[in-house]
Amino acid sequence: MSTAIEDFARQLRELKERSGHSYGMLAARLHVSTSTLHRYCNGAAVPGDYAPVERFARLCGAGPEELLALHRRWLLADAAKRVPAAGGSPVPAAETGAAPEPVPEPIRGPEPSEPPEPPDPLDPPKPRKPRRRLLTAASAAVAAAAVLAVVAALVLHSQRAGGTPAATGTPTATSTRTPTAASSTSTAPPPVTVSVLSDNWDTQCDQWFLLRQQPAHVPPPPSLRETNGWAAALGGTPAGSLRLEVTAQGSTDRPVVLHAMYVRVLSSRPAPAGIGYTTGSGCGGALTPASFDIDLDAAAPHAKPVPGFVGDGQEAVVADFPFQVSAAESQVLDVAGRTADRDVTWYLEVLWSCGDRHGTLRVDDGGRPFRTVGLKGDPGYFYDGESWKPAGVDDFSS
Repeated sequence: MSTAIEDFARQLRELKERSGHSYGMLAARLHVSTSTLHRYCNGAAVPGDYAPVERFARLCGAGPEELLALHRRWLLADAAKRVPAAGGSPVPAAETGAAPEPVPEPIRGPEPSEPPEPPDPLDPPKPRKPRRRLLTAASAAVAAAAVLAVVAALVLHSQRAGGTPAATGTPTATSTRTPTAASSTSTAPPPVTVSVLSDNWDTQCDQWFLLRQQPAHVPPPPSLRETNGWAAALGGTPAGSLRLEVTAQGSTDRPVVLHAMYVRVLSSRPAPAGIGYTTGSGCGGALTPASFDIDLDAAAPHAKPVPGFVGDGQEAVVADFPFQVSAAESQVLDVAGRTADRDVTWYLEVLWSCGDRHGTLRVDDGGRPFRTVGLKGDPGYFYDGESWKPAGVDDFSS
């Protein structure tokens, strides 16, 4: 392993250990496999894109200087993984995500005894490369020198800029964090990203889905991280109230002001009949309302600021726009879109400005609108650990 790759992997390990988070927790938040995260942290693989690296670092609490140092180390590690080792052959591009070398060598497939890694949504596979010839010693040295020269230029540019590159994301499905599309007064990338986590505020309490199956044909609910996949496999739809965690993060050191959040309803029709199932049981009373509550049954739905969820002995605070974010400061908004008896498709728009620039960010479900259906008049069930039991709820309108 080269020194550059080891330095990069060591900083990842240090950030992970300092955060106190487990590999499993971080992998779930990043939506990669635990084995992939292990390979990044022990130097067995280098991500082909910086975006997952930055998201990992921010989850671990890295500051601006650490993010800048990590970016430089990733640049050097990314270049080092493409330089042929003394034995002669470069690291397979299918594992590292490296760009094609000027004079390549054939790609090696996975060993028969070791199955390939599952696709990683944060580090998508690159197209198959054409068959390549071995580099001579002289051409390898020239290629290595050219790569290091490019890396040095990028590092110098990063140091002069005094910041970190903006994160780029990949489209994802429900329950994942998704950077959203933006419109602005400039063709330059917007200075802020907004991501969504649809995990019911990290709790199964008061989380409902509308299904058509009778209780005898509905399998037991899984863990919280697998709940959305479980419901989707059964053809279920979020019901009653869809709770989202919306996180805005600046991509530059300049402050970005978030002025307002608008609700855009695409369609609203009577909710289909079905059966309501909740994945939580024994949760006690309902959660304190979200920071922003949306009545999707209103003639003109809007995001209403309400007291947020707080711990015992703490006073609930009502926070409203405007908010300010930057590369070192984010803003998390809990949003609940609820309906009693309608089938509503909707999304959000966040209005932002930065200096003389301004625009809007669309907040949706990976390019699709959110969908929430009402449960009023439908039977409801909860799982008691052994079987589905009637929930005893006659009206889901609250």
